[in-house]
Amino acid sequence: MALHRDIFWVGRQWAVTGYGIQACNQKQKGKFDIEGARLWDDGVLESLRDEKWINVEDFEKAIEVARKYYPEPPRKPAPLKVAGSIERHRRSRP
Repeated sequence: MALHRDIFWVGRQWAVTGYGIQACNQKQKGKFDIEGARLWDDGVLESLRDEKWINVEDFEKAIEVARKYYPEPPRKPAPLKVAGSIERHRRSRP
């Protein structure tokens, strides 16, 4: 995929765009691009840090910049375990 038309920051290997983080060298055809909504997903960034060709300093800067444009979405609260609480309450009543 070509770089998105909205470019917010360009480093040596990475660009922060209207898509998210994209590799400046498009030989991989978007294989390593990260959509803005996925910047906060567990494991997404770590898997790329292990690639030998990546300039880690440039990648970290791209993450820092991108997270300003794509803030962390609110986390869904853990579901309450209501059924067990109600059952315990019923048993404790006279």
